[in-house]
Amino acid sequence: MCYATRENQRELNIGHLCAIFVARESGRWIMNNAVGTHPIHQALASHTNPKHLPWVPWAEGHFIKLIKLNPITGQIILFIRSVPGAALQMHFHPGTVVVYTVQGAWTYDEGWVSEAGDVVFEVAGSTHSPRMVGKEDTMVFAVIEGALDFVDDAGKTVATENWQTFLKRYHDHCAEKGLTPVDITKF
Repeated sequence: MCYATRENQRELNIGHLCAIFVARESGRWIMNNAVGTHPIHQALASHTNPKHLPWVPWAEGHFIKLIKLNPITGQIILFIRSVPGAALQMHFHPGTVVVYTVQGAWTYDEGWVSEAGDVVFEVAGSTHSPRMVGKEDTMVFAVIEGALDFVDDAGKTVATENWQTFLKRYHDHCAEKGLTPVDITKF
């Protein structure tokens, strides 16, 4: 149990964590001391430095930098860099996609343009063709749940990209350039 020992302190219990806050003259509370009741454990996380990963040619005018590929869920985490005026072929996503625009500008021609700092959420089952509309290269960071099924004008699938095809593309590029691939499937 945590408790305040002075009149100007306030007790705050959050689950198994207790923190004692001290009032400031402005009326806001600031943390004076924090005590955890659980031992500190090693974080179950992996670190990737994108500077050590190559840009891999993808579709005409588009390059990818693969950050993580999850063989269990099929999740694809990557940067996509596209030249001004480039458009990606129409494609269908069976899963959700979250896209953060790092630089440049792009659109689906649906009444909005995503610019640096914007986030686009794509629902599962969406079909679209992004088009680059900025004057500089456009770069996005994307988390794709599942595959991209590229479709023709009739909506028929003509090609599929998934974690396996992206991994092969990455390994082939590394072999061609004499690079040692990083294990981007390891968590």
